[in-house]
Amino acid sequence: MSSTPQSHSSLDLWPYEEARKLAERVRHYEAQRPVIFESGFGPSGLPHLGTMCEVLRPSYVRHAFEVLGEIHPARLIVFIDDMDGLRKVPENIPNREAITPYLGHPVCRIPDPFNHCHDSFASHMVALLRTFLEPVEVEYELLRASEMYASGRFDEGLRRIIENYQQISDIVTPTLREENRSGWSPIMPLCPRCGQINSTLVTACHGERAAVEFSCQRSFGGAHGCGFIGEQSILRGLAKVQWKVDWALRWYMLKVDYELYGKDLIDSARLSGQILRLLGGKPPLGFPFEMYLDEQGHKVSKSIGRGIGVEQWRRYAPIEVLKYFLILNPRRARKLFLQAIPQYVDEYLMALREWAPADAAARRNSPLEFVLQSGSARSFNSTISFGLLMNLVPAVSSSNRELLWSYVISYDPQIADDPDTEKLTRTLLECALNFYRDFIEPAKITYTPATSEHPQLRALSDWLDANRSASAEEIEKQIYDFGRQHYDKPGNIFPLLYRVLLGQDRGPRLGPFIRLATPERIASVLRSHPA
Repeated sequence: MSSTPQSHSSLDLWPYEEARKLAERVRHYEAQRPVIFESGFGPSGLPHLGTMCEVLRPSYVRHAFEVLGEIHPARLIVFIDDMDGLRKVPENIPNREAITPYLGHPVCRIPDPFNHCHDSFASHMVALLRTFLEPVEVEYELLRASEMYASGRFDEGLRRIIENYQQISDIVTPTLREENRSGWSPIMPLCPRCGQINSTLVTACHGERAAVEFSCQRSFGGAHGCGFIGEQSILRGLAKVQWKVDWALRWYMLKVDYELYGKDLIDSARLSGQILRLLGGKPPLGFPFEMYLDEQGHKVSKSIGRGIGVEQWRRYAPIEVLKYFLILNPRRARKLFLQAIPQYVDEYLMALREWAPADAAARRNSPLEFVLQSGSARSFNSTISFGLLMNLVPAVSSSNRELLWSYVISYDPQIADDPDTEKLTRTLLECALNFYRDFIEPAKITYTPATSEHPQLRALSDWLDANRSASAEEIEKQIYDFGRQHYDKPGNIFPLLYRVLLGQDRGPRLGPFIRLATPERIASVLRSHPA
């Protein structure tokens, strides 16, 4: 199709909306002044798909910013808060008992519990994060808090914070619970004796020499201060700031222009913006997104090990499906768990079918503009669904890939005519096999039809044998006809067929499914059940 010019205002996906706001913010910048996007990762637990969301979504806005033709270079910084003290030991890491004595210590100074293959707990998590992000091909720069503090790159901001110590305290303290207000300090010195950072209590501050007096006396999550009392500089990694203040510090020192955050951080972002203005900075743009929920409706959490890993996802679906899922309306809460993947895959296939024949303007305004990457299939010229492929395995009673592939090609010979369609279908078949083995097969039930159900099964078996070239629509119509003959409601025949054919109470549309598995194969299965 021929393409037609497209105005920027006609690009209405949310990344374009955000990019236009950002373009207005930076229009007075010098041409070489980079536009800074930021995302954060707390390495106190394993990265999960919520983590990936926090990196991918700002990258989508950056891509939209570049599509709009902006002249400013753009950088995406992933900031690792590895100076944060460990508040509790995550449930999904090994050697938990060996980590417990380090509660309250910065995670960059805690030994690696994973066979000591890295120099710290934090370094192991950072390595996992890099591996985790590699499949989605996003360009980013990684900065670690421990290096920023220790190198002195944060010193200017730290000096401004201690100079505004009381004003910052006046902003934050009223928002805290009553029991947490006494002794709250924006600065957290690192105890030189025990190495804890969560146990220290600031008793005086000296802005002129950027130092604090403090005692190590707090109890925190089962950890206890060592009793040290003294004065210490807050520069060069000897202290960090509380996280709301730390957010403002990052924004100030890195000159951040854009950052997304979960809706649970709306108040924190507002407070951090107030603190940033005290320091002399301008809060970044961004908007709060809704949370990802697990199958029980709980927020995905790395601290208690609740969430999906990227390798788990890739076992059951292409990585592009994840990217597609993450670009959909960020203001809507969505469940993100493994058993929901088949639905997401079929949504993605529908979008890809529409994208391939579209003109250039429509493609640019499609979510797939942000999803497709090197090696991605860019067309899908088949009506086959992931749900059908998953149900093909039990119907054929085989995991032989070439046998299954022969059924797929018999169902839709055009799949082999397009390399992208064939490539993606083979990937989906492999994912379907994995999903079936891991989730469906363990829950299968063996169903023995009642004597009263034998006539229905026999009638359909005989009809399929006599009509082996019937279309999916003809098969579906005939099943309804048998349902009318044998039940008060025609749809009541479907649970029987699902139990007999798939060992489950629900399933795909039976017309396309039987066409895929072939009428003769299904007729044979139906005949094997009645006595």
